[in-house]
Amino acid sequence: MPGMSGAWSRTRVWQRACSDDCSTVLAGSMTHLLAVDVGTLSARAGLFDVAGALIATGTGSFELFKPLDGHAVYRMDDIWEAVGVAVRAALAAAPDRAGTLRGIAFDATSSLVAQAEGGPPLDGAADVFCWMDHRGECEAEEISRTGDRYLDHVGGSVSPEMHLPKLLWLKRHRPRDWARLSAIRDLCDELARRATGIDRHSVCGLACKMPYLPAEPDPWRRDLLTQLGISDLLRLGHLQETPGRVGTVHGTVSSGGAADLAVPAGIPVSVGLIDAEAGALGVLGRGFSARMNGTLALIGGTSTCYMAWAEDERRVPGVWGPFKDAVFPGYWMHEAGQSLSGAALDAVLAYHPGGPGGLSTRAHAETARAVLELLDSEGPAFASRRHVVPDWLGNRSPLGDASVRALATGLGEDTSPRRFLEHYYATARSLALQSRHIIDHLNAHGYAIDRVMLSGGHLKNPLLVRLYRDALGAEAVTSETPEPVLLGTAMVAAVAAGLYPDLFAALEAMAPAQRLLPKDRDWAYAHDGAYRIYLKLFATRNEIDAEARAWLAAPATMS
Repeated sequence: MPGMSGAWSRTRVWQRACSDDCSTVLAGSMTHLLAVDVGTLSARAGLFDVAGALIATGTGSFELFKPLDGHAVYRMDDIWEAVGVAVRAALAAAPDRAGTLRGIAFDATSSLVAQAEGGPPLDGAADVFCWMDHRGECEAEEISRTGDRYLDHVGGSVSPEMHLPKLLWLKRHRPRDWARLSAIRDLCDELARRATGIDRHSVCGLACKMPYLPAEPDPWRRDLLTQLGISDLLRLGHLQETPGRVGTVHGTVSSGGAADLAVPAGIPVSVGLIDAEAGALGVLGRGFSARMNGTLALIGGTSTCYMAWAEDERRVPGVWGPFKDAVFPGYWMHEAGQSLSGAALDAVLAYHPGGPGGLSTRAHAETARAVLELLDSEGPAFASRRHVVPDWLGNRSPLGDASVRALATGLGEDTSPRRFLEHYYATARSLALQSRHIIDHLNAHGYAIDRVMLSGGHLKNPLLVRLYRDALGAEAVTSETPEPVLLGTAMVAAVAAGLYPDLFAALEAMAPAQRLLPKDRDWAYAHDGAYRIYLKLFATRNEIDAEARAWLAAPATMS
């Protein structure tokens, strides 16, 4: 591929230079890397060797607050404390490795830190907008109506999960708090700042979540900010400085960071990235450059992200991107998604009248096992009349409309354990079918995806794994690593540490073994039929929603 020749040739040269002898030297030097992932409810730390093997992990939890409908916030001090707990736990599990650390990297959800003079600016002494905060839905619609060319890089419409709608809401609804803001940062950048004392932005967060176009001479869409009345956004912190690329050095661990994390001062800390991008790195596999256009990374958790890269700039309606340089310098990334996926199954488990009435990993496992037994005994007849369009928090892809909601058919009294299992299965199947819809949509706009690399918490659910295997319409591949997100972040740390020249080289050296999931042809055929029903329901739901909007917009009349 012409656009890949530079990075790929550099990687091949490095591979030839770093032969088995070089690998032996690296392994023998007892060099280790620390990766930290901050998710929706917890922080995780992983200690890796230079070949990508996981040595130890640690976790720490923090609280998510929902003070008002559509609001979701954190306290940054809580998150940082959880990071310290996770790192110390990982190092305690391998106490002889702390002195061998050569690089650290952070990934995090695309949450937004709001630093203000005089105290936290959000409800409940909070200072972080969670990624799922939807308070800016009206502002997102307004931005989408501007017609600004920024929209060409977010699938045609702005999601309230991006940073600008949240900030616009804050300025308009709480001007006093807005006036107190001194800086805003993507969460991964704030973590690196606390570790190093250096304030710097990652191009990953700016390109993916802000009106920032890295390919342009002046990346900020200043005209758009002026039109919205928020041009003073760029006064905050270091937003107008050139951001760092993923894998370059953000700074080194400061004395304060060393005390907080119990790691030696002076260790290089990488410019970080969003957690979905880290998870993609952890599962793309060796040889990714050669098969880039046919590969999709699926990272399933509370929400689901789908990551694809191309050498050319493609416009895909309803899909975020193309984002240049967001991970691999010189390449364009697309990100599709489902705003609620694992969280939807959580809701079924916790609230269905026929369910266990509680939420736990064990309850998910037992429910999945019960459904699989029914599928094995009854086949496609099980829950055959139940179908779901899974858009409980709007449709991120392929429609790109945050206001639509889910649609379900085949509902009845729904109070028995049997009906609970049917609903759980229909919900899980809808997630896989919408994933297929997203793949087809990407393929209609320049991709040729025939292989999906699976990762994330969904792999712990055997029902979801089987559905992805049989219902995606593409090969499903798993990676032999227990922590793909942490592994991807460790690759980033390795580049910042100077162990590998770029992310392509780190990927080749540290990628885990992979396993193709053999498809069950009979079930694949059955899911083909369910997919046709899903597409009809998807179109019908959109027609109903459009008609409802027109009805509400029409002037009221009385006879």
